[in-house]
Amino acid sequence: MPKRRPQMKSPNRRVSQAIKASARYQRFKVLYRISDLINSTAKTETLLRRIMRETVSVMRADAGSIRLLTTDGTHLEVMVAHGVDASSVRQMRLAVGQGVTGWVAQTGTLLRVDDVSKSPRYVEWRRDVRSELAVPLRVEGEVIGVLNVESTRLAAFSEADEKLLSAIGVQAAKVIQTARLYDRIAEQNRRIEALFEVGQALISPDPLPALLQRITASVRQLLDIRQCSVMVINEQRELVQSAVSGQQVQFAQQPGFNLSSVRAGDISVRRQPLEVFKVKRVRQRAGRRKPEGAAPASLMSVPIFFHERLIGFLNLYTPERRRFSEDEMRLLHAFASLCGIAIENAQRYERVLNAEHSIRQADRLATLGILSAEIAHEVRNPISIISMLIHSLVEDKAVVPSREKDMAIIAEKLERIDRIVSQVLTFSKRREPKPEWLNLNSVLEDVLFLVGHLLQARQVQLRRHLDSALPQILGDRGDFDQVFLNMIMNAVEAMPLGGILYIRSVWSPARSEAGAPGMISISFRDTGVGIAPETVPHLFSPFYSTRPEGFGLGLFVSNKLLSQYGGKIVVRSAEGKGAAFTIKIPVERPV
Repeated sequence: MPKRRPQMKSPNRRVSQAIKASARYQRFKVLYRISDLINSTAKTETLLRRIMRETVSVMRADAGSIRLLTTDGTHLEVMVAHGVDASSVRQMRLAVGQGVTGWVAQTGTLLRVDDVSKSPRYVEWRRDVRSELAVPLRVEGEVIGVLNVESTRLAAFSEADEKLLSAIGVQAAKVIQTARLYDRIAEQNRRIEALFEVGQALISPDPLPALLQRITASVRQLLDIRQCSVMVINEQRELVQSAVSGQQVQFAQQPGFNLSSVRAGDISVRRQPLEVFKVKRVRQRAGRRKPEGAAPASLMSVPIFFHERLIGFLNLYTPERRRFSEDEMRLLHAFASLCGIAIENAQRYERVLNAEHSIRQADRLATLGILSAEIAHEVRNPISIISMLIHSLVEDKAVVPSREKDMAIIAEKLERIDRIVSQVLTFSKRREPKPEWLNLNSVLEDVLFLVGHLLQARQVQLRRHLDSALPQILGDRGDFDQVFLNMIMNAVEAMPLGGILYIRSVWSPARSEAGAPGMISISFRDTGVGIAPETVPHLFSPFYSTRPEGFGLGLFVSNKLLSQYGGKIVVRSAEGKGAAFTIKIPVERPV
C-alpha cells in the first residue's frame, strides 16, 4: 500500500498564521512593557498615566481614559486620561448607564462601537470621535471602573484590540487594587496611631477640655469631615458642648438643651448611633434658629457610654449626605469609648479634688474650733476674776452712789460675755451623745443669743414667733444646736446686703382620723437672693455648695442629724424672692 504524502500548507494559510503569531507576539510584548511599567514607580496616578499613554500608543488610538466608580456607585469619574485637554477632563463625569463607558460599568460587558454616530449609547462630548472601545475593570469580581480608548477613524479597533485592551484592563485593575489596599493599610495605621495617641493622653495630666479637643480633632482629620464635637450630659440632664473642632465652630457652641429633644432614651436602649440627614429641619422644629449658610447638612451622633450609663454624644457634621463604612463606625465607637473613659476619669478626679479641698477646710475649721475653745477658756478666767472683784466692791459699798449704775452695767456685760464664752465652749466640746428632754424653743433661743451680734453686724432683722405649746422631745442638744446654727448661718449668707429673718415654730397635734403623728415644724425664712430651681435637688448632697467659700456640708450634716429623729428639711424657694427651710420632726407621744 503506497504511503500518503503529507499535505502541504497553502501559502495563504501560512501567511495568516504568521500574522496571528505576530499579533500575539506584539500583544505579549505590550503586556510585558506594561508589566515592566508597574515596577517603575510607587505612585499610583503616575503609573496609570504611563499605562494609559502606552495603551493609546499601541492601539493607535487618539485618546483614552480610566474612569472609576464613585463611592455610592452612581457615577463614573475620570482618574487619568491621555490625549484629552484638562478642560475636557472636567466634563467627563457620567452617570452609570450613560454613554458607552456608563453602559459598560452598568453591565460589566466589553463594548466596541465602530461608528459612534450610529450608536444610541454614545454621548457626544468630542465631535471628532468616530469609534470607541471600552472594557470593564474588575477587582475580586466586582466592576470598579472602565478603561476606554477612542479614535477619529471609523472601525479603528478589531477583535485583537478587544483582547489586548481586556488584558491591559486586568493589569490596570491590579494596580488600582494594590493602591487601594496600600491606602487602606496606611489609613488603618493612621487610625491605630491616632487611637494610641489618644489612649496615651488618657493617662496624661491634661485637663478634660484639652483631651476632648484632641479626640475631636483626630476624628475630624481621620474621617475627613467638616466638624466634630463632644457633648456631655450635665447634672441637670442637659447636653452641653464640651469640645468642638473644625469649621463653623460658632454654630456648634450653643446653649445646652434638654436631653429628651435628641431621643436619648431610644439611644440608651438601642446603643446605636443617631443619623440626621436634614439638620436644618430638625433644628427649626426644635425652635432653634440656624444661621444662614452656617449649619452642616447632616449629623451622625454616636452615644458615649461608661459601662451602661449614657454620659454624652460624639457628633460628626458633614456638608452632604454620607453613609459611614463599617470600619469607620468601628473607629467612631472606639473614639466614643475613649471619650467615655476620659470624661468619667476627669469627673472622678474633680470629685477627689473637691473632697480633698473639703477635708482641708474641715481640718482647718477643726483646728480653729480647738483654738477658739482654748481662747474662750483663757478669757473666761479673767472675766470670772473681774466679776468677783466688781461684786466685792458693790458688797463693800466701795463704789460711790453716782457710779453704782455704771458698775451694774459693767456686771451685766461681763455676765453676757461669760454666757457667750460658755456657749462657745459648749459648741466646741467633744462629747458622747447624751439624750435628754429638750424644749426646742429654748434651744433655738440659746443659739439666737450666740449669733445675735452677727445678725446686727450683717444688718439682719429678726422676726420670731415661737409656739409655746411645743412639746419636749428626747434628743441630743448638740445635734439641734448644730442644725439650728446651720439654718441661721445659711439664711444670713443669703442676705449679703441685709434683710429679714423670720423664724417660726408650730406644733400640729396628731389627728386620730388620719393616723399620723403630731408634727413639730420650725421654719427659717429669709428675704435673700433665693435658690435656682435646678439647684434645689442637690442641696443635701455632700460637698455641694453654690458659694465659692462654702464647703457643702452644712445641709448634708443637718439632714443626717434630723434623720435620727425621723425628721427632714423641706425647701421652698424662688430666685430673687428668698428661701424657706422648714424642719419637720414627728412626735408620737408629746411630753
